[in-house]
Amino acid sequence: MKRYLVFTLSLLLLFGFGCKGPTAAEVQRTQRVTLDYWTVFGNVSQLRQFASAYSARKPQVQINIRQVRFEEFEDKFVNALADDVAPDIISVHAKDISKYQPRLLEMPRATRVSNVYVKGQYVKETVVEPEINAMPSASNIRQNYVSAVGADVVRNGAIYGLPLAMDSLALYYNKDLLDRAGVATPPATWDEFVDAVKKSTRFNSQDDIVQSGVAMGTATNIDNAPDILATLMMQRKLRVAENGIVSFATGGTRSEEAPALEVLRFYTDFAQQDRDTYTWNNRQENAFDAFVRGRSVFYIGYAFDAGRIRAANPQLNLDVVALPQLDPANPTNIANYWVETVVKKTTEPDYAWDFLRFIGSQENVKTYTAATRQPSPYRLHIAESLEDPLLEPFVVNLLTARNWYQGSNADVAENIFEALIEAHLLPVPDDVDQEDRDASLLNQAARRMQQTM
Repeated sequence: MKRYLVFTLSLLLLFGFGCKGPTAAEVQRTQRVTLDYWTVFGNVSQLRQFASAYSARKPQVQINIRQVRFEEFEDKFVNALADDVAPDIISVHAKDISKYQPRLLEMPRATRVSNVYVKGQYVKETVVEPEINAMPSASNIRQNYVSAVGADVVRNGAIYGLPLAMDSLALYYNKDLLDRAGVATPPATWDEFVDAVKKSTRFNSQDDIVQSGVAMGTATNIDNAPDILATLMMQRKLRVAENGIVSFATGGTRSEEAPALEVLRFYTDFAQQDRDTYTWNNRQENAFDAFVRGRSVFYIGYAFDAGRIRAANPQLNLDVVALPQLDPANPTNIANYWVETVVKKTTEPDYAWDFLRFIGSQENVKTYTAATRQPSPYRLHIAESLEDPLLEPFVVNLLTARNWYQGSNADVAENIFEALIEAHLLPVPDDVDQEDRDASLLNQAARRMQQTM
């Protein structure tokens, strides 16, 4: 009874309940809180360490972290919402923020939570201490994170999440194969890249590809094909699908007038047998598998691919350099990342957002990215990351990197680019002008993508 009275008095003093008694909100902050957190590619082990650290300060909070397969997430999430058993926190790819936005909760200006601890040497006293934590503002995000984050997570002044890591494309290469091809240094520009691909591609007596310079030119067997094509367009100063507008097809109907046609032809020429850059086709295995098996010299991928590559082939003499640039003085790259956000249906919005504030701090993001070997989204961490030879190729252009798609259905947008690539590889009928065919394909793809905005 004595301990119960001490606990009750502590509550009265700390919250100022007085004779009027506690409000419903004040009582709520002392009760048990359970948060369900679904992530797709997040590092569950590190996230659980964060959850333990958070619960050590707030023992009334239990955080259950679950990894959901990418291909299953959409159906599971929709069904969970329908059955009112949805998670409180989810990971959403930057390209999918618009898609999920109606189901997400805007970040509040501050969270109101409680710390619970026991004090007293002889008479144990449970203390519940109210805590108000300011959340990042839109200006904070634009100031502290790389530019892509503010452009994606801030919508009409509202904020819809925080990233734990950032990624961009870079050029992996097999050092042994490149040496055998007589290429002394990895390429820094696309002209140098083309030259290296030509020198390193090998054919047999039947003109079959036995060693590819790079997996590039097709879509069906290259997982990153839409991102690579979009990056090339962005390097050509084209904006693909941003701010509700798809504009990559603007600029005329002929190749010299339409930069997107130049980009499309450059990309697909690597899979055109009558081009001197021919090095890949749809009969090849998956791009990633070809690279780890030593059948392809270059691989365009992300920082998270490094662990996969080394796990698949520990003996591979692997190195990585920054993605080649069309204009090295004005570098451009893809910003590829996930955002941690709160589901609108959560019953614990303050604790859900407060946990994301906690794990999204500069200190914890540094811990997280060290564990995942990915770049940090914080500007403050860029200089240090540039000193890491394994991260530098992915970080060097991160300040100017951006997400290429901000519509409501990234899957459809990627499929549109894949279909555009494959259609462009088809032979042109004799009675059709190739310039007209190519322009038609491009304009059709742009119209279809506009429908997803």
